[in-house]
Amino acid sequence: MKGEKRRRGNIPQEIVDEILTKLPVKSLVRFKAVSREWRGTIESKFFIEKHNQYQKSLQLRQVRIILLSEEKRYNGLALENMLISSSGIVPVSPYLPIRAFNRFDGYKISKPCDGLICLYTHTRIFNLVNPATTSRRRLPKPTSIVCDGGHRVFTLLGIGRENSVSPRYKLLWFFEFDNRRMNKSTRCMVFALDTNTWRNVDPPKCRVHYDHPQIHLDGVMYCFTHNMEQQSYFEKDLKLLAFDLHTETFESISITPDIGCRFCRELSMCVLDNRICIFKRLVDDNDRFFKIWGLDVRKRTWEMMYSIDLSCFPPEFKEWRIIPMATINNYVILSNFKRTIWVLYGSKNCILYRTSFSFQFLMSYFETLVSPYQ
Repeated sequence: MKGEKRRRGNIPQEIVDEILTKLPVKSLVRFKAVSREWRGTIESKFFIEKHNQYQKSLQLRQVRIILLSEEKRYNGLALENMLISSSGIVPVSPYLPIRAFNRFDGYKISKPCDGLICLYTHTRIFNLVNPATTSRRRLPKPTSIVCDGGHRVFTLLGIGRENSVSPRYKLLWFFEFDNRRMNKSTRCMVFALDTNTWRNVDPPKCRVHYDHPQIHLDGVMYCFTHNMEQQSYFEKDLKLLAFDLHTETFESISITPDIGCRFCRELSMCVLDNRICIFKRLVDDNDRFFKIWGLDVRKRTWEMMYSIDLSCFPPEFKEWRIIPMATINNYVILSNFKRTIWVLYGSKNCILYRTSFSFQFLMSYFETLVSPYQ
């Protein structure tokens, strides 16, 4: 028995670390109780970063989708979980529900960044959550006055990570309370997780589109923006607004006119093949192809990445909206608005799956050990 223990103890630490890197988050959370040494390893920034990179590499073969819905029993959100690959859809164990969150408070949900999502309300309640580890953090309220004279509040928050030598996680928050919806009313703040503080930043001289979530990619937050004429609700100068989380500066990027949209509400955005992509939010009977445009960040130009033939989809798929989710093995994963039909579209064939799921929110997600207190 002693000899067996000695043989196990002779395993080099770098091999142990390599094995731990390949384990799922749920196992690693339990293994922190094995010893102080393992806990220190699993909680170290070096290990978390290495584990993140491995989890991202798994996205090339299969994509994890989390589906969120309100749950009245515990006044919170239920989180279902499934894996999609070219061989099928596999439901997996759901995450623990996010409890004690006031679902009647007009909440919104940010897109995930390295496993973190933020649930927030117009009343300045911010909850940062890692569903895979169940860790949660309630952020302090900003000191800025948001509501003024009972006017409607517009708010939009996103979470991202700096693209720098020592990257930090930050939240970018837009808000305004001018019921005339003029450009000058847009305000902006940044929250840094490591300092636990909110700071005002110079706002863009335009109005952001509050009905579409912010998207994070390579240290930059993206959202739709436009200008408003003083005497009407007519939108003009549709653009993509980019905010560098490291320099904390804004830049506007023109949207290709080839997409054929005049209003922000007609557009949607996602990340495919590590590129910012835009597409028409709705399709109708006149559309033969569903086109997805990708941004060349260096040239600030757009190119058509996908032109998807809609004739091979079932008729009910084209109702309301088509939602691109991710790419795997040369397939584009798309879902319909009701989240009951999933299509893996490739240049040579098209794979159709049907599910019984019907949820209010869904998002592509990969598990990490990143803490809301990072």
